[in-house]
Amino acid sequence: MEPLQILYIMMGAVGVFFLALSIFGGDADGVDLDIDGDFDISDVEAGVDSPSVFSMKFIATFLLAFGIAGVVVSYNGGGVGAQLGWGAGIGLAVSALYFFIMKFMYSMQGSSIVDAESLIGKTAIVSIPTTSSGKGQIRISTNTGSTEYSCIEQNSKKLKQNQTVKVVSVVDAGTLLVKTSK
Repeated sequence: MEPLQILYIMMGAVGVFFLALSIFGGDADGVDLDIDGDFDISDVEAGVDSPSVFSMKFIATFLLAFGIAGVVVSYNGGGVGAQLGWGAGIGLAVSALYFFIMKFMYSMQGSSIVDAESLIGKTAIVSIPTTSSGKGQIRISTNTGSTEYSCIEQNSKKLKQNQTVKVVSVVDAGTLLVKTSK
């Protein structure tokens, strides 16, 4: 066995090792492998909400495909240039395929976070009448279901339970300014 074949096999083995760790020993963010008790490999990708070409999985996929392609070309009598060229080409192609599949999968994720600004102009139902502080609570339908918000009536009018109101503006993240519907 030639030294380059051993190198390709080692590269493929490293790729398989890290992919296996990310699939079987990882969590949602990646590999959760403690190194010296204080560093997790998943910390490198913490908070990532889209795939990255510098992720451990992307690099492992490249190494695996590069190693396999290098070994195949080597066994079929290809020269060093052909081995490196095919290894890099197949590695990039498989990694790009992985990247676009993961990008598609990330785009399928939903979010239940509702931007309060998007509620302006919508109608809502008063679920808790206004108190002496002037605050009440409304239930408003959103794309993800029904959500409760604190509310203040625009003209300081008292709101009654089950009364229909219209959202005028956002006071803060959890409070909406409403007016009574006519």
